[in-house]
Amino acid sequence: MSDTSEASRQLHHQSTVIDLHVHPPLKTYLFDKKLNKRYKTGGFWNPFTMRVDFPKIIEGGVNGILSTVYLPEKKMIDDCWALKLLKIFLGTRLRRMITGNPFDVTMEMIDRFERAVQRAKIEGKEVAQVAKSVTDFHRILDERKIAIIHAIEGGHSLDGKIENVKKFFDKGVCLLALAHFYENELGPTVGGIPSDKKFLCCFKHEKEQSCALTDFGREVVEEMMTLGMLIDLTHSTPQMRAEVLEMNKNRHPIVCSHVGVKVMNPHTMNPDDQEIKKIADTGGAIGIIFKNYWLTTKEHKKGLDLITKSITHLKNVGGIDCIVIGSDLDGFTDPPDDIKDISEIPMLTQCLLKAGFSEDEIEKILCKNALRVIQNGWGKK
Repeated sequence: MSDTSEASRQLHHQSTVIDLHVHPPLKTYLFDKKLNKRYKTGGFWNPFTMRVDFPKIIEGGVNGILSTVYLPEKKMIDDCWALKLLKIFLGTRLRRMITGNPFDVTMEMIDRFERAVQRAKIEGKEVAQVAKSVTDFHRILDERKIAIIHAIEGGHSLDGKIENVKKFFDKGVCLLALAHFYENELGPTVGGIPSDKKFLCCFKHEKEQSCALTDFGREVVEEMMTLGMLIDLTHSTPQMRAEVLEMNKNRHPIVCSHVGVKVMNPHTMNPDDQEIKKIADTGGAIGIIFKNYWLTTKEHKKGLDLITKSITHLKNVGGIDCIVIGSDLDGFTDPPDDIKDISEIPMLTQCLLKAGFSEDEIEKILCKNALRVIQNGWGKK
């Protein structure tokens, strides 16, 4: 952050900043990480560190996060012999994560994260709270604390039961990503495990698929729209994305919370220009991921320029109102060396200023668009 200009630093810290997709619950559950401890992060892939702890959030001037619970799919465990071996050696909690009922374990991860938030005081003071409604979210922001909203990645956490959508909603879950690495009861997937992370002959069956929602998937989408739960199309197939957008008919904001853009990387997970326009037409948003694998097809260690170019493309195609931050930090991803954790988000503000974005446009990217999507898309008022 010492490399940021004074003008960009002031703009950043005058703005509310919201990241629509981060994964601290994964680390608090798996490794018992403490949210009030500042963990070291380096310029290399390290799935065991913590990139979104409270000291870094505060240093980065971030005010709100959608804290995303991801329960590894059983198909993922079965697709890697090394992970299968972990069943033998893991402790009770981690073994339960692999073998337990998906809905029950997801609820358990949410509960454990809430307790971690409550315990995580800095200098004896409470610095964060979990918001269970839109009103809660605004109140916590007004109190200058870190406002946290629950999200879930992967429809497998529903365990094939429609009533579990309402149970998650009542728990305070604002957003559900329908798909993740492997197909589930809602439908197929485009995958998402980078090829350079498919080590030890693992994840051979993780692959891009091409079909639409199942009957249960359509039932879930309708229930989410009825309740007011944000539908996240990240990892969904183009057919699923098209079907959801058609079902929605611009009634509710739709999001892709952590993606690149297809013009810079043609992977099927990234939305094309037509999809960008359609998502923008819903009043929804697209979050640019902090992961070069999805931002470009070329090898790069640094990524701020790629993130800025992706944001510029979104502005040119869908308009400034469709852009949010969706870093995917702590999702076992390998972020760029020049924005390796949430404390360095002010560097993005500086890059956007240098690229010619106005202060009003940057405020929309940092927070106003996310605030609008949460306000209009979350039924818990």
